[in-house]
Amino acid sequence: MDLRQLRYFIGICDAGSITAAARILHVAQPALSNHIANLEAELNVKLLHRSSSGIVPTDKGETLYAAAHRVLREVSQIPDE
Repeated sequence: MDLRQLRYFIGICDAGSITAAARILHVAQPALSNHIANLEAELNVKLLHRSSSGIVPTDKGETLYAAAHRVLREVSQIPDE
């Protein structure tokens, strides 16, 4: 897991779809899908419920979403210290 994957995961959750997140994040949709698939495989959990109406995080996804926000906030403060 790396910071880019966490940013992408947050972007997808916030956008509600991989396609919308890809536009916002300026990343190709297949690449974004691959990053999330790799993250799910690495953690051995399903992070997102996918449907024709969009994407929402699973319970484990909600936990990761909150943790990812904390991690990225902490990392962003490192240069300030």
